Amino acid sequence: MSSDWHRGSTLLELVVALSLLALALGGIYGFVATGGRSARVTNSFLQSQAQVRAALDNVVDELRWAENICAAAASSVTALVPQNTPFSTGSPYTVTFAYDPNARALTRQVDLLARCPQPAGAPEAVAYDVVQEDGGAGLTFEYFAGDGTALGSNPADLTAITRLRLTVSTTRDQVSRTFAGDVAVRGR
Repeated sequence: MSSDWHRGSTLLELVVALSLLALALGGIYGFVATGGRSARVTNSFLQSQAQVRAALDNVVDELRWAENICAAAASSVTALVPQNTPFSTGSPYTVTFAYDPNARALTRQVDLLARCPQPAGAPEAVAYDVVQEDGGAGLTFEYFAGDGTALGSNPADLTAITRLRLTVSTTRDQVSRTFAGDVAVRGR
């Protein structure tokens, strides 16, 4: 004696099977969507990190050729770069590297007339997303004398500066990285 329910699937079994399939597909979709979001965040941060690192390297290279420091503060520095360097073959100039809190950027400003300290002008951003994780300044400078004595972030005697350390932080999508570079001023 055979019964009819053994020969086929009931509507209830079909609904249960479709529900299990929907749960499995939903889980797979969630996994793929999370992975895609994570990849976008990682890629975005890596691009930000790379441009900040490249800017830091360029700042260090240019300041290394400085003849003297014209102005020094916690988030900016102005240096006189003499002629006949890889950066200034024709004439000396001053360059200011500073933190712009509104743009969250590291800026570079050049005065081809080599005035110290540099007059106001239009700085150009060389790195973006320059900000600490807590929202603080993403660029800081520390200054040192020839014997290694720390002069702090706002030295009173600019002629004593022979070395400086700059620290650049980048934060994007709640991920932060900090880079530092030391510069021995060539003219000192």
